[in-house]
Amino acid sequence: MASAILLFLAANFFLTAYDEFASYEGRLRGSRQELEALKEHHKEQERKRRILTRVKGFVDRARSLGVERHNWDYYDVNIDEPVSFPEARQILAQTVNTSSYYFRPIKLYIQKNLESETGKKKKMPRPSSADSKETKEGDIYLTLKGTFVVPQR
Repeated sequence: MASAILLFLAANFFLTAYDEFASYEGRLRGSRQELEALKEHHKEQERKRRILTRVKGFVDRARSLGVERHNWDYYDVNIDEPVSFPEARQILAQTVNTSSYYFRPIKLYIQKNLESETGKKKKMPRPSSADSKETKEGDIYLTLKGTFVVPQR
């Protein structure tokens, strides 16, 4: 009978110890996962810090060169009318960036088919002035919106 009690106590101690071991093993697994998550978070924060350092360097360099928003003039472009191919080529050639100005595009839409069902080109109203009812023929219908950004002199 003493051996049965001893066996019962040993089994009880074993099960208690095993339960604690399993509990500690679960905590250890959770701690390892948390450590990995913290390492990933640290890597991400370091990456963001490097990006912010580069951006700050860029902004400081731009300021030292005088490239600030209040040192630029802005000219809006809003073309919405039929134009000929040469006019369209000239307009689109002006929308490239140069050392003198930048063009910030917002919208470009070109419709090539201006013909009606009868085969003749449609005459579309041209918004040249408020009291003019003049119409203009064109090869394409051009919609161009954007802004020219020019440094102040």
